[in-house]
Amino acid sequence: MAILEIKNLNKYYKQGKEQNHILKDISLNINEGDFLGIVGPSGSGKTTLLYCLSSLEKIDSGEITIEGENIKDFDNQKLADLRKYTFGFVFQFYNLIPNLTAYENILLANVIANNNNEKKIDELLELVSMTKYKDYFPNELSGGMQQRIAIARSLVNEPKILFADEPTGNLDQKKGNEIMELLTKLNVEKKLTIILVTHNEDYLKFCNRTINLIDGEFVG
Repeated sequence: MAILEIKNLNKYYKQGKEQNHILKDISLNINEGDFLGIVGPSGSGKTTLLYCLSSLEKIDSGEITIEGENIKDFDNQKLADLRKYTFGFVFQFYNLIPNLTAYENILLANVIANNNNEKKIDELLELVSMTKYKDYFPNELSGGMQQRIAIARSLVNEPKILFADEPTGNLDQKKGNEIMELLTKLNVEKKLTIILVTHNEDYLKFCNRTINLIDGEFVG
């Protein structure tokens, strides 16, 4: 069953008097439980597509529907709730708050969503194999460990879709593979739908579907 449906999506960016056509008539269905990898060269529109699908950027034309509802019809509050409860986000930069411990970084996301489920945080720390590091500050953790905490934070409100924008971009191949294995575990065991943007084609082996984006269009 399609959880996200995209029809004839177009996105432009203005540069002076010029308009750059970044995404060109993109149509795509994403099913529940998909692990979709989006690959392409720098400047191909991968991250822009991810941001449009996750409602972080507005599209110029076309339709995006989430479980049958057109995102275009959502008001600001409903969009905020969508990003808070239905979507989870993991980025290349971990964006952890430096003066909060690993545990507190996850707790903050819980509090922002008006939850206070400390048991849930402990479960997430165990899920990402970071329980014994919960009282460490970000600068005491390796990049791979910080990304594990960022992933746990993204899951605190049990999203249906996880958007991952170059989540291994700051990691070496070994640590990158560990993060990809963790995402695969979430996809298989938790049935979490994952949409991944990467420039590294080696990581596509973890995905069950792949898309090659070049100059704002699907190829291959």
